[in-house]
Amino acid sequence: MQIFSGNLMAQIRKAKNYPDDTHIVEIRFLDNPTFDLGHDYVGSFQDCISNAATSFKDLSKLANC
Repeated sequence: MQIFSGNLMAQIRKAKNYPDDTHIVEIRFLDNPTFDLGHDYVGSFQDCISNAATSFKDLSKLANC
């Protein structure tokens, strides 16, 4: 699953080598998808959605400084 917000993208996927109900969310810039923002998170699918929304809010605050 991918979630977009401005120039940010969150990708949520199943986590390998973890229990079946574990997912990973990775936050990247759309124009530089290889740049690691350090906002990766491992947890349940709902936790990953929540973490992505929080990360988008935090990163948008930093961008508007």
